[in-house]
Amino acid sequence: MKAPKQQQRWFARFDGLFIVVMLACLSIVGCGERGEREEKHTKEAKGAQEERRDHSEPRAERERQMQEVQLSPEALRNAYIEVGMARPAPIEVTADAPGEVRLNAERVLEVRPRFGGVVRELRKHIGDRVMRGEVVAVVQSNESLTDYEINSSLAGTVLSCTVVVGQTLDSQSLLYTIADLSTVWTDFTIYPQFIGLIRLGTPARVVAQNRPDLAATGTVHYVGPVLDQDTRVSIARVVLPNPKGAWQPGMFVTVRATLERTRVAVTVPEDAIVRMGERVAVFRAHGTRFELQTVLLGRSDGRTTEVTRGLAAGDSVVVKNAFILKSELGKGAVEETD
Repeated sequence: MKAPKQQQRWFARFDGLFIVVMLACLSIVGCGERGEREEKHTKEAKGAQEERRDHSEPRAERERQMQEVQLSPEALRNAYIEVGMARPAPIEVTADAPGEVRLNAERVLEVRPRFGGVVRELRKHIGDRVMRGEVVAVVQSNESLTDYEINSSLAGTVLSCTVVVGQTLDSQSLLYTIADLSTVWTDFTIYPQFIGLIRLGTPARVVAQNRPDLAATGTVHYVGPVLDQDTRVSIARVVLPNPKGAWQPGMFVTVRATLERTRVAVTVPEDAIVRMGERVAVFRAHGTRFELQTVLLGRSDGRTTEVTRGLAAGDSVVVKNAFILKSELGKGAVEETD
């Protein structure tokens, strides 16, 4: 028996409502599960972030501590650490070059006879002083068989004597070499990077390589007009006074030519600078605490160095015995590794 049509329509509406309700329930359940997953993911992300923060903060603190040294007042006194200020100062930009002391070639005399003959007398020997016009030898002429005197036309010191009494000479024979040693030449190398920067009149300081206490100042008197074909270097010369004969020809020297004199805004003494691998730094001073500060350096004269980045004029820095603090940092790094 078939149900009336009205009843069939009612069942159809009921079935449709049931499906709608079921879909809504499923949607609610799905949203709940998705919300739980998102909440769980958020909690996990926050936890990871907090964990990273927990790890990074101690690491940052350790790294900061590894850049600092703390000394007790007693240890500070015992280390003889001195603190000064980064400050403006003049700097001389210089170039060092090897050199050699030579005879002043304009003050060297080679003594030769006027006529050929026989040496009858030698009145001077190596190392003797000679006055200008003084008789240094007597030669018997081959032509007249009479003796004539040979005089020195230069005051100086006898460097060599190449004949003996009784030796036969001609007019080209060399008897003596006499040099005026009151001035000497100091010839030094101009490397390619300094060609054009070292000129006539450039101030220079000359220091004996085997005698650091022997030093003198002068100016460049000569610059070679051509370059050596093999080495591409040139030669410059400083003329030095030598009244006591301390500058001996043949002596090796170091010549420091001053390329530039300038005043810079921030400098520290060379002793303030510490080098740790490729890092260049100084120690900032904060009482008994010292912080390693990376710096960028500029020009230097070997005693004072320009700082172009990392410090300002007036900053307190360690200017003496900074290596002790560097050693203390090294100990800390070893302990951290252990």
